Amino acid sequence: MENNDIMKRLLQDDGHEEQAKKSVSASKSQKDEEMHISRIRVVTAKYKVYIVLLLIFICMLLLEWIPSMKDAYNAKQSALNQVNSQLAWIRSEIRQAEDDMQYLWEITDNENTLKTCLNERNKDACLSLPENWMTWEGTGKKYDFSIPLSYLQLHSLYNKKMPIDEKKVLKNLNEYLIKQDIMWGSRTKVWDILRISIGDPYAVTNGDTHFFQAPVDVTIEFTTISDLTGFLYNVEKKMVDKWDDRILYKIQSVSYDIISSDEPQVTDISMLAYYYHDERFENIVEESEATQDNQNADNSEANTKQKDKSNSDWFLNKIFKSQ
Repeated sequence: MENNDIMKRLLQDDGHEEQAKKSVSASKSQKDEEMHISRIRVVTAKYKVYIVLLLIFICMLLLEWIPSMKDAYNAKQSALNQVNSQLAWIRSEIRQAEDDMQYLWEITDNENTLKTCLNERNKDACLSLPENWMTWEGTGKKYDFSIPLSYLQLHSLYNKKMPIDEKKVLKNLNEYLIKQDIMWGSRTKVWDILRISIGDPYAVTNGDTHFFQAPVDVTIEFTTISDLTGFLYNVEKKMVDKWDDRILYKIQSVSYDIISSDEPQVTDISMLAYYYHDERFENIVEESEATQDNQNADNSEANTKQKDKSNSDWFLNKIFKSQ
């Protein structure tokens, strides 16, 4: 009996000891877990502080950089817009130049038809000209030959020995402007030139080195007013047959007494002779003429046409601006 009690006590003591060990182990594990959790919390708080400081630093940098970045962006955007605007203007100028060149070739191709239309007043020839040469007026559509005629009449008055080729001006006046058609295309001199004055040339616009104008004043005795109108028509409407003899004139003033139109009158007429001069073109012409002399080339209509076409390279667009 006593032995049984002793065994029970021993077993109970072992159970209590094991339970105490388990309790100690659980307590230690709990403390370790709490310490681990506290470490995690400390580390987490530390990183949160770092992150907040980093965000503050980034914000400060952004606040400092954003205005300068915005200014740089605006400047680049403005420069890009300016470049795009310049490109658009250049494209527009190219298209305009191409259209002008096409128009000039169209004029050159229709030169003979225009000459027949104006010089012979041939209605069929006039109607066969391009439709885009027509403009609207109060009475309807009407051909406007001012630009084609100016283009075909405008040539060089360059002379190495004097400011202007006066010989060409005198020839143009004497052989074309003071002559009148009589019949079958023949021309005869019907007016007398009493005085011719040719002034020094000057640029059409300031700074222009290619297009010039020279004052040409003439005093002519006209028998009737129809003779005067015939002269004015020759100046403004007719085209000189020979390419090399053409000159573009614009009449500035005419002193004529309408009341005494049935009597002969001495009339003063003030004009401006327009011409162009380009040393590159003159050199080409001189070289071409020297080559032709060496090869005994003839002055055929085909050669004249080719020479006429080469001129448009030097004043593609300026004739429209100078009118």
